This record gives sequence, structure tokens and C-alpha cells, in this order.
Amino acid sequence: MFSILFTNKAKSRLPWAIALGVWIMIWSLWLSGLQMNPFAAPLHLSENLPSNQLSEVSAELVGPIPISEPTVPKYASFDSFAGHENDSFVTDRPLILYSFFETPLALKNLKFFISHALHDNADFLFVLQGDTDAEMLLPVAGNIRFVKRENDCYDLGAFAEVLTTNDLYKKYTKYITMNSSIRGPFFPYWATGCWSERYLSRVTEDTKLVGLTMNCRPRVHIQSMMWATDRVGMEILLFPSASLVEKYKEILGDRDTAPVPKMKVAGINSCPHDYWDAVAVEVYATGLLQTAGFKVNPIMMAYHTSEKYEEQCGSVPDLLGPGDYYGMDLHPYDTIFHKTNRGLNELVLERLTSWADQSGYSSYDACKAPDTKPNKGVKKGWASRRQIWAR
Repeated sequence: MFSILFTNKAKSRLPWAIALGVWIMIWSLWLSGLQMNPFAAPLHLSENLPSNQLSEVSAELVGPIPISEPTVPKYASFDSFAGHENDSFVTDRPLILYSFFETPLALKNLKFFISHALHDNADFLFVLQGDTDAEMLLPVAGNIRFVKRENDCYDLGAFAEVLTTNDLYKKYTKYITMNSSIRGPFFPYWATGCWSERYLSRVTEDTKLVGLTMNCRPRVHIQSMMWATDRVGMEILLFPSASLVEKYKEILGDRDTAPVPKMKVAGINSCPHDYWDAVAVEVYATGLLQTAGFKVNPIMMAYHTSEKYEEQCGSVPDLLGPGDYYGMDLHPYDTIFHKTNRGLNELVLERLTSWADQSGYSSYDACKAPDTKPNKGVKKGWASRRQIWAR
């Protein structure tokens, strides 16, 4: 009799139990959806950033700026824009764009960058290309964001797409673009200063492109693993005028630059699909700025040994080869960041990496503004850092 009563009661409660279970499941899925991506754009995110232009660049150098068609995922506004998504506010903070395509070596470089290069006095936008979950490594902070995109257009094309989407570049006047083929910053113990300021401080009224190294073949160019520029330089790279492009083509002439093809598109605002086309974008960008009347400045010491370095370096090979930096390997202390995929100074790189980790060097200290405390307490990504670090 008891078993019959129990069975009847259980049957009468079954629909309620099922309904409760379904409700709990829906509620759990909704909550997990909110927490899956801590950088997901809020619903109130503006569809379009302001389109005003703050620049002293001559109209003769910059062509008509087309309306950008958003093609990359949205992300939450940087805290520096709080309350200014829809007005003409322009921040004086630098925008640092970091392009990442996952390989074992690139992942090591990214982890080092996160540990030693992030700081509070710039906005960092990570451009994650292809299949990766590297966003889980990033600290949760108001000045750190990421976008994920297909691995196409190479680094410079990806930067152009991100910068022109919703006119993001117009929110800034200072920029650094870099990729995950380099590791740094590396400083001697006695050196002081912030790595990003070391580059940006060399961008002046006359100099509009600063980088690590200059390659003189097939023509002089600042190599693109890191560039620093300002609004004037960026607008020329993104939107060169027809007259400037025509003048540059006349300077280039019909010279054979194989295997680098002849210039197809001036500036960086294109999407090359072929490796050598991407190299051409890098190679011709420097000359475009020089044709506009500006100087460029690699921070490698060799460049500054002669005012005529660019005229005299035609016989110098790519400096990023073993022994090709005037008989030796380029040293990380020479350029602050080090190219890691060329087999250069591998023991030096290993030692300096280990020592930076052991010393606890942090750009939150080196780059902090006066009378401010570094934000060392930023939360890490939602996944287990230990598990991802072990990959």
C-alpha cells in the first residue's frame, strides 16, 4: 500500500520536477552566456564612433576618407572613452595594437608581453587571428580589449581593417602596431623609462615612422614587426591622396624589386592574400611617408652612425639574419624588442627572458604616470592560467 501511495505521489510531482529542471537549465545557460566572454560588447555599445578628424596633415597628402564598413567583431569600449562614445572626444593615450597568430613561439612571446609589457597608460587592442583561445590569457582591465578575426590580410591589412572600422583611429593621436614575432621589452637593470614611450617619443613633427630596424633591400624600409606613428602618419598610411601616390610611383619608376612585387596599393589599407604582396605593403610604406616629406627612424644603433646611412646601406643584407648585423647578431638591448623567429642570439634571448621573469620586471611600474599606483591587481582571464601556460 505504501509503495502504491509513493508511486502516485511521485507521478503527481513529476511534471513540476521536469518544469523546475528545465527552468534551472535555461537559467544556467543564460548565466554562462554572460560569463563566457568578459570582453563582450555591452548592448548599449555605439554602432558608430564619431567621424570627426583631428589632424594637421595636409589635404594634399591625404585623400578622401571613405566610410568604413565594419567587418570585425565588436568589443566593449575602452574605459578611456567612458561617456564619450558619441562625441568628438579624442584621448591622449596611445593605442597599441598587437597582432597574434598562434604558434608555439608566438605564444611564448605573447605570454612574455602580458607579463612584462602591459601597463596602465595606453590602450591595448589584441588582434587575434585564426583559431586560438589566447584571449583567455589576457587580464580583465578597462584598457585591454581584443578582437578575433580570420587569419587573412596579414598583420598590416588586419591593423588597417581594425583601425578604420567605425573610425577607431580617430579616437587617438598616437599608435603602436606590433606582432607576436618579437619578444620584449628588454632593458638593462640600470635603464629607466617606459618601452612604449621610448618609441613614441621619437615620433615628431618631422619623423612619422619609428621602428626597430631598417632593411635596405630591395629599398630602404622600416621593418613592420613594430611601428610607432601619430595621426598624421597613420592617415597617410591609411588614406594617401591620389597626387601623393602618383608622385611616389614616379619616384619608384620601373625598377625590378623581385621577389618583392611592384607596388599594387600604396599604404597599408588593403588585404593582401599572398605572402610577397604582404611584404610589398611593408616595403613601400616607408617610402610613401618619405615622399610626403617626412623622416623615418629605426632605433637600432647602426642607423645612427651616419647621416647618410640610407644612401650607403644598399649592400647590407637583411639585418635580421644570424651574423648579418655587421658581423654579429642584433642584441635585444639595441632595440628593446627582439625578433625571435630568425635564430638570433638564442642563448642571450633565453637568458634575458629568464632574468626578466625572475626579477619581476613590470611595465606597470616603468610606465606609470607620476603620483599614480600601478594596477598590478588586474584580474586574469577566466580560464585557468596554469593550464594554458603549460600548453
